[in-house]
Amino acid sequence: MPQQTPEYINVEEPTIQQLMSMGWQHIEGSWDKPEITERQNFKQIILLDRLKAAVKRINPSWLDDLQIQTAVSQLEGLGGNKLMEANQAATELLIKGTTVQGEDGNQQTVHFIEYDPEHLDRNDFLAINQFRVDPPWMTGNKGFIIPDIVLFVNGIPLVVIECKSPKLDNPITAAITDLLKYSNQRGSTQPEGAEALFHYNLLLIAASRGRAAAGTIGANYEHYVEWKDTAPRPIADVTAKLGVTELSDRQTLIAGMLHPANLLDILHNFTLFKTSGGQTIKIVPRYQQYRAVYKALHRLQHNPTRTQHGTDDQRGGIIWHTQGSGKSLTMVYLIRKLRTILALRRFKIVVVTDRRDLEKQLADTAFLTGEPLQKAKNVNRLEKYLQVPGAGLVFGMIQKFRGGEDSEEEAATEKIAQNLNPSEDILVLIDEAHRSHTNTLHTNLLEALPNCVRIGFTGTPIVKTAQKTTTQIFGSFIDEYNILQSQKDKVTLPIIYEGLESRGAVTQGNDLDQLFEVIFADKTPEERAQIKVKYATKTQVAEARELIKAKAKNMLRHYLERIASGGFKAQVVAPTRLAAVRYQQAFVEAKAELIQELEHRQVILQNITPENLENLDTDTQFYAQALRHLEMIRKLEFAAVISGDKGDDNSWKQWTDKTQQDKHIEKFKKPLAEDSLAFLIVKNMLLTGFDAPLEQVLYLDRNLKEYELLQAIARVNRVYNDNKKYGLVVDYYGVDIAAALAAYDNLDTEAALFDIKLELPKLQDAHQKVINLLTINNCTIDDVDACVDLLRDERLRVEFNDYLKEFIDILDTILPRPEARRPYNFVRDAKKLALIKKSVADLYRDEKLNLVSSKEKVRALIDQHLISEGIDPKIPPVDIMSLDFKTHVQRHRSLKAQAAEMEFAARHYISVHYDEDPGYYKSLSEKLQTILNSLTENRQAQVEALWKYSQEMQAGRTTDDTGLDPQTQLPFLGILSEYSSVERSQLVQATVEIVEHIRQEMRRVNWHNQIIQDDLIKWIAGYLDDNDLVSYEQLEEIADKLVQLARKIRDRLIG
Repeated sequence: MPQQTPEYINVEEPTIQQLMSMGWQHIEGSWDKPEITERQNFKQIILLDRLKAAVKRINPSWLDDLQIQTAVSQLEGLGGNKLMEANQAATELLIKGTTVQGEDGNQQTVHFIEYDPEHLDRNDFLAINQFRVDPPWMTGNKGFIIPDIVLFVNGIPLVVIECKSPKLDNPITAAITDLLKYSNQRGSTQPEGAEALFHYNLLLIAASRGRAAAGTIGANYEHYVEWKDTAPRPIADVTAKLGVTELSDRQTLIAGMLHPANLLDILHNFTLFKTSGGQTIKIVPRYQQYRAVYKALHRLQHNPTRTQHGTDDQRGGIIWHTQGSGKSLTMVYLIRKLRTILALRRFKIVVVTDRRDLEKQLADTAFLTGEPLQKAKNVNRLEKYLQVPGAGLVFGMIQKFRGGEDSEEEAATEKIAQNLNPSEDILVLIDEAHRSHTNTLHTNLLEALPNCVRIGFTGTPIVKTAQKTTTQIFGSFIDEYNILQSQKDKVTLPIIYEGLESRGAVTQGNDLDQLFEVIFADKTPEERAQIKVKYATKTQVAEARELIKAKAKNMLRHYLERIASGGFKAQVVAPTRLAAVRYQQAFVEAKAELIQELEHRQVILQNITPENLENLDTDTQFYAQALRHLEMIRKLEFAAVISGDKGDDNSWKQWTDKTQQDKHIEKFKKPLAEDSLAFLIVKNMLLTGFDAPLEQVLYLDRNLKEYELLQAIARVNRVYNDNKKYGLVVDYYGVDIAAALAAYDNLDTEAALFDIKLELPKLQDAHQKVINLLTINNCTIDDVDACVDLLRDERLRVEFNDYLKEFIDILDTILPRPEARRPYNFVRDAKKLALIKKSVADLYRDEKLNLVSSKEKVRALIDQHLISEGIDPKIPPVDIMSLDFKTHVQRHRSLKAQAAEMEFAARHYISVHYDEDPGYYKSLSEKLQTILNSLTENRQAQVEALWKYSQEMQAGRTTDDTGLDPQTQLPFLGILSEYSSVERSQLVQATVEIVEHIRQEMRRVNWHNQIIQDDLIKWIAGYLDDNDLVSYEQLEEIADKLVQLARKIRDRLIG
């Protein structure tokens, strides 16, 4: 029986119960006997008997034991590969099977899992909790891992669930940490876990009482996401079966992902591997993708055809999944799933898109379904493929513009013959269905296939004026997943918009005036007027070398101030191809000028202290900060990616050549520390379908509206790591955001952009909240001691910490903009508040108050300030056992602060070590409280008493008249003395005998087995009873306390 901990009671046990209600068998794991979990030893991962039985059950009857062993050996032989490689190889084997020599001498496929929904009962579904695994490197009885729950299908471990107590501050984070540790994915120089357990893994799940999040091999903390649907089963049905009124997030994930049918479906039809930035990434679906596929399939199977309906086919519709939420993958999943349904295999599937990357994903899907991908690069070829009767997978790459993607002129649409194929068994999937459909190939295609099913995919809302036309062509919405939902799910990031006005332009004229105000801020008004005369219109501004050079210089500075510290990258949207090329040249020149300026100022800048820097002009502040990153700046690279044309200058080839473009894109997707290509400059290319999670900022220098704007800004909304909290769009053109999005319903574009101007009032409010907390209690941020004394109250500390975190998060968004310091200096207050926080954390030993959560830019400023105050933010508070403790106490000026330092240092030490000797530390705690209560009015006497008390603690527990060892025997005597009234001499003798027996038991190899520990508790209870040491009612309670103590000081006992 597992220990009845909050983790087990609230998370592990309810999870097991829900799994069993869905058809999973359950075995209680053992820490001592591998045979209980059907293994010969704890290093064994696969449950071989179950696997072999399943292989025999699933496959043809001619398989003999040798052939089964041959197949199983293929699955076991993955040990030499790295984790991701092994997992990819195992996944391929699990999906496709392996081959063995058949009866006829030919190679025959053998499957490990039955995926046919009609025969899922041929599989074996088993959940084992407390599943011990010994890593290959383990010696002795240390170093094994014990995941809370492992789910096996046919003896193959597909899912690992780690449960955490809801009492923890961040249970999901703690669970993910353990999962990364177990699978050797924390980057440790030494192995920490048992990697082989995860070779076959499909899902890693972190769970607490009300929450759960799922990830895959290779996923970091930020990639674990919740699953918020139970499709294809209605939520109401699942709720009723569980007997609850509302499902928790944990229950929803279990029902949606871990139902046996869903789990195998996800593995077979929704699992992909892709390469990005030189790394292999494993992908499983998000809940909205899975839900959309099932909704689409339901329509396809149950709704009327055009003939049945009389006017329009009712089997299609629109899937609107916002940019960055995996819309293109949903298309791939739909095709892959459709091909597994016998009744739908007859369909010819026609995919119409302008996405080249989708071609490879579809090719992989075609390979899995065993059919060739027919690629139609022109209308003639497309007609040929469409005329062929029967099934097939046709990929139509559509050229949107004559002369390439950067051309303004739409390509002429070649007419397709009407009624080319009247079959009802054709499914047309159109990517980017939000675009015009009345005068494009889409409409022609639908006329050529009058009875086809039409499903449109869009990553942006449908403009109001086109909604009627769009629904007439495709039908109603199949599934919707908007911007706000994706942000709530942390699938995409919020995007902050930074316009011309918000970056310092004060002219109340047109946006061209504002542009000059920003990019020529270093010029006098007279000089700006002269430049404006030269460039009077935006058309002239667009390609002007001088203006592009000024904007590039401004962008580079913005990038170094706001983006580079996080290691992120930037994209520039230029107005023309010529402007894109000139931008690339201008960035190279701007970098050279900056390096020259830094080298010129280096000696002076190096001698400026952090505190003096605050009082200097913004240029000097920028150069001082940039100097620290001089070597990184030297390496920065910039590349243009534009389409080519016949009349191009020969020097443009490096930017128009497809091979070179692919090389630049690959470099851009790598971390800045690995590859210094930091800027891509484009016109139209890479504004749709380009997925680079490292991109955080988009510099906009041309007018965009409606879907073009929404698609472009979505380049920066991809999740990358915990340091990337938002994407940033910086406008150098002066886009009228309200007008650009006016064509959409407000609900559809809610949360698409947050104007940075709107963040300033939030900063003021957050600042006011944290300041008010102090002022209403008669404290100011300049009186650190008073604030520290106030925050002795733990309730106030929690409130202070929450308010300060909110203030610092918003401040990081604003920095290094001047509004962070003018007209009110929020940075100055942030530094003072951080000093208070660090002082409070150190004095009261409150580990929740740390600065790790502070954002990069703010933390750098705070750390500099703390160091200037003589405080190293990385050094923890001085321990009461330290030789420097007295000196540390005496640095406090007031007696009250000295008393508090000793009090909380003692409390912290007692708290940490209490379980090692409860009796001793209880007496120390009581003595401390007596000193505090009795000497409240005499601070001097209190400090003297506390210092004497601290010296006693430092001396440690010494032996007494019993002669017992203070480290290994007296702690046990303390527990017995608290509950027993017999003579002390009898308790001393009992302590010696009990401790000696415990030592013998703990030296056993299988000590960690719960059965062994339960037997020890029974023995101690029997000993106490036989010798009449405690009352009968207390026997088990005292025995359990003694064993808990033994666990805590095991190293001392057996050392």
